[in-house]
Amino acid sequence: MPDQSQLARYLSVERAGGARWHPAGRRVVFTSDITGVYQIFDVEVERDRSHVKRQLTFEEDRCTSPRFLSDGTIVFVRDRGGDENFQIGMVDTDLTVRWLTSSPDVKFNIVYSTDRYLYYRANFEDRARLDTYRWQMPLQEHEPELIYRPSRGIVAVHAVSEETDQIVLQQYLGNAEQHLLLLRADSGKVVELTRPLVGKERTRWSALRWLDDNHILVNTDFGSDLFRLAILSIRGDLSPLPEVDEILHFEIEDWAFTETSDWTYLIENDEGYSTIHRGRFGPCGASEVETLSFPLRGVLPRGDQRSWTNSVALSADERYLAATLSSGAQPTSIWILDIKDMHSWRAVDMDLGGISPSTFVEPTLHRFESFDGLSVPYFKYLPQGETPVGGWPALFVIHGGPESQIRPAFDPVLQFFLSGGFAIVTPNIRGSSGYGRAYLDADNVEKRLDSIMDIRALVEHIERTDPDINTERLAVYGASYGGFAVLSAMTEHPDLWKAGVDIVGISDFVTFLENTAPWRRSLREAEYGSLERDREVLERISPIHHIDRISAPLMIIQGDNDERVPLSESVQMYEKLKEQGVSVRLLRFSDEGHGLAKRKNRVRAYTEVLNWLRGIL
Repeated sequence: MPDQSQLARYLSVERAGGARWHPAGRRVVFTSDITGVYQIFDVEVERDRSHVKRQLTFEEDRCTSPRFLSDGTIVFVRDRGGDENFQIGMVDTDLTVRWLTSSPDVKFNIVYSTDRYLYYRANFEDRARLDTYRWQMPLQEHEPELIYRPSRGIVAVHAVSEETDQIVLQQYLGNAEQHLLLLRADSGKVVELTRPLVGKERTRWSALRWLDDNHILVNTDFGSDLFRLAILSIRGDLSPLPEVDEILHFEIEDWAFTETSDWTYLIENDEGYSTIHRGRFGPCGASEVETLSFPLRGVLPRGDQRSWTNSVALSADERYLAATLSSGAQPTSIWILDIKDMHSWRAVDMDLGGISPSTFVEPTLHRFESFDGLSVPYFKYLPQGETPVGGWPALFVIHGGPESQIRPAFDPVLQFFLSGGFAIVTPNIRGSSGYGRAYLDADNVEKRLDSIMDIRALVEHIERTDPDINTERLAVYGASYGGFAVLSAMTEHPDLWKAGVDIVGISDFVTFLENTAPWRRSLREAEYGSLERDREVLERISPIHHIDRISAPLMIIQGDNDERVPLSESVQMYEKLKEQGVSVRLLRFSDEGHGLAKRKNRVRAYTEVLNWLRGIL
């Protein structure tokens, strides 16, 4: 078994993603954590060659989500200590870095750019509201213009017609409800595009692109359990695309195009794996849809402002597609696909921390029948080597969100634990995204603990069917909502677990909703329940009210600057468990927020977790 210094190297494996093209050249800008925290890099693109990347930012804290503007400058964002109050920075064409914003208590999120404008949102006027701004280029010669104050929810720019000055906005009311608005920027007039169509029904909508002055290609679950492509007119008429549904059987999660291209590139989520398609779309429908080949079966991951917000990007001449590609055994990196002959290669040299790729483990996909007959998917990773007598000790890793999805992408932390001798089981319990609307809503409010029952049902399934895993030596592990799932699994089903690892987890839904960042409260209430209407349910499902049932040791990891799940959630659980005499540890990080962004902190925390688990399991 590797020693501690060898194990720590797994946490040094580089992650790079979010490539975007220079407007006129064979160069991409992207995010990489090779320095130990995300910074901005660029690299020349040359067929069949991986090049050494050039570092553009040298900050102590993470710099993320870069993009080229039409004048060749680069914009990106940076926060401090994980506080998510991102500021906008610029890399000039001479590589000088300057800061375009300097309000450390304000959040600036870049959401869109065109040849003429940069669009972003900020809570400058009201910390509980994110307003939409646009900034004419060149940015140094103009001042930002406030173009929309939302009355509720979060608004993002999704499609812009510069010829008609019409902007499609997505009004985000929660992970299970979004609507589209049409903003006429010259007059400020806003028209609701989708609400008159759906009435009070909760539906999800995204706008991909304008097809002409009156029609928009959209992605929606209106009239369907799954996201489906359709054409929406600005009068509110919706035309489905059944010819596309015959080819795309799963949900579309990302897309790319250029304004001059007839092709729209689509990323389909097939049980967690990514498939690339492209289609020609017009106001009357789709004339052609085809599936593209790629070098391996894996994932095209994207995140948010904390990393990168796009998985694919198309070069201006439509010759190349840059993709962030990952698999269980393939570290996340930038790949290039030549559209002419579908030839692909990796664009950047990757630092694997001195680890041989042969040690990385690819997961296998499985399903089980839960307590009520629901089919639930999960991935399983087994350490390399001979299975010990009785099976491997295992970590049940529960994703956050809750409307998220754990996928077979490269995760250095999971590979770290695998190398330490632990099997990994990663279920997509009910409430996960990627499997349709009914599955997404199956854990809402009073049904919350049904998702925790899925975890128990999975343990029982593995006990019956899988000799590779020792169900007498299990730990439950998760972050954010996954941290809640850890605490809930330990209180609802304490007989299953020898240990738990809670990272920035919710311990009390009432105090969580009272103390989360103001701009997030209504969005979280849409999923978990209202403090006014559902308080009794929130109290009943909160683990902190059932801690007398916890008997297994618990480790808690928390960043002091977490605006999503505040520090108080971890501190109150830690203090109450100590009062109960339960073995509990709390690792706090003063320079982190919602999770661990800095490698030095990840090495410290996860090495400590591994050693702690070895002593228990």
